[in-house]
Amino acid sequence: MQKPGRNDPCYCGSGEKYKKCHMKIDQEKEQERRSWLQAAQYVRRDLLAFARDERFAEAFAAALPFYWNDLYTVENAEEMSQAEALRFFDWFMFDYALPDGTRPLDAYVAARRGDLSAVQQQVLDRWAAEVGPAGAYTLADYDAETLHLRDFVSTDPFTVAEPGGRGQVEIGEVLLCRLVPMYDHLAFSTTAAYLPAAEIGDLHATLLAAREAYLAEHPQATHAEFMRRHNHLLIHHALAQAARVGRPPVARLDPNRPDKKTQKMVRAVKKRVA
Repeated sequence: MQKPGRNDPCYCGSGEKYKKCHMKIDQEKEQERRSWLQAAQYVRRDLLAFARDERFAEAFAAALPFYWNDLYTVENAEEMSQAEALRFFDWFMFDYALPDGTRPLDAYVAARRGDLSAVQQQVLDRWAAEVGPAGAYTLADYDAETLHLRDFVSTDPFTVAEPGGRGQVEIGEVLLCRLVPMYDHLAFSTTAAYLPAAEIGDLHATLLAAREAYLAEHPQATHAEFMRRHNHLLIHHALAQAARVGRPPVARLDPNRPDKKTQKMVRAVKKRVA
């Protein structure tokens, strides 16, 4: 809905001018929305920084090859592209199970929540309670910056706001991402990866077989619980399909990666420091 001018009739039908009716209420709501989004931006950055805490050194070393199917390890993790690193750390914080069964996110809540502002705490509490596992979503339809998705396995529908629109993704293709609440809408937690139509292959059968085996051991498990323990299969499938069609599955294997010069600079600096 287009916002009326100050002296236009209010949209509520009261007959009053907008400035004397809903304008102040709308301004307060907009300020609340901006504050929430700014808080979300801070919490997201702080989560990524916390993921690199020394307490997670062993978990980080174990999680890398598990997630990347041995294409990245602690020895070459510095060669991840920015997008790869953001996706990995997002998965590590929200989905990776530590030896005691908790997630790094739970440790963040315990260690940092008390240091956050009230609105930052609101963001964190909502994310801790509502954010589901990273998953696969079919692009069912789109309208400019609004994407209509369906869970690849459960077919549950989701509407996502994405400023970049659908990008190169065509209807029927699959996005690999996590959905997070951002005040009054859903958004991608970080940059989504996607599977072109020719690379979807047997992914559905793979997930159904894994879910059947998981439910045999955990008959009361939910779809979200299954995906949190098995969404690495999405990444393994994407990596295998990229290799199958002759595309470098990860950035470090791409001789033409756009940030190659940056990687060389980082290694040179590390050698000087060492």
